[in-house]
Amino acid sequence: MITPTNDPQENGPAGFDLDKTYHVDVPIAEKVCVVTGGGQARGRAIAEALARAGAKTVAITYSGDRDAAHTVYVNIQTLGSGCLLAHMDVTDRTSVRQVFLWVQGQVGKIDVLVNAEKVEWPDHIASATAGERLQAVGVNIRGQALAADEVLPFMGIQTTGGLIVGVAVEEEVTAALKTFDEPGVPVSVSAAIKPMTGLASSRQVTMRVLSPGAPDEIAEAVVELVTV
Repeated sequence: MITPTNDPQENGPAGFDLDKTYHVDVPIAEKVCVVTGGGQARGRAIAEALARAGAKTVAITYSGDRDAAHTVYVNIQTLGSGCLLAHMDVTDRTSVRQVFLWVQGQVGKIDVLVNAEKVEWPDHIASATAGERLQAVGVNIRGQALAADEVLPFMGIQTTGGLIVGVAVEEEVTAALKTFDEPGVPVSVSAAIKPMTGLASSRQVTMRVLSPGAPDEIAEAVVELVTV
């Protein structure tokens, strides 16, 4: 069972409650969901699960294999949901912003963002080069925070707010990153999004970080959050 992480040291500012729902819920049949990493196993499982659950539109992004992402795009349409497909670099703020602007222009809003894009961590983080380590941090941790930061203004102008879902990195990865003690380098997704939790709650945006796990398990947990 995949559940939201709940590290008391990373819960955000005083008054922010990880278990509280801040957004005003709407039926999933009216929701527009954006899923990053749509061509990867995790993103595919989440995007298709949202379509099966009846989401109005599932917008998927990809950074690598367009053919794999396009297959998911077709599958989502077959399942009865609308679908948008866009290339997006989660490490580049301009790229992320342009995609969100495009999605909003196409369908009018963004109700849900699921940060599923990932790259593999080096086999041995302790002995990996700084470039290899920081590249993985850039996608797996910073990329989630960047996308969340960019989508907040879009959700903030909606009377219904929104939902942002991230996926935590494994505990052993966080432990390994902590040994480097590099200023400005986040060691977990919760730590990376912590500065924006207060703003999110004030704009009726709920933020959740799920524990890592198998793609289908994460997809099930995302659908549960989106349909609550």
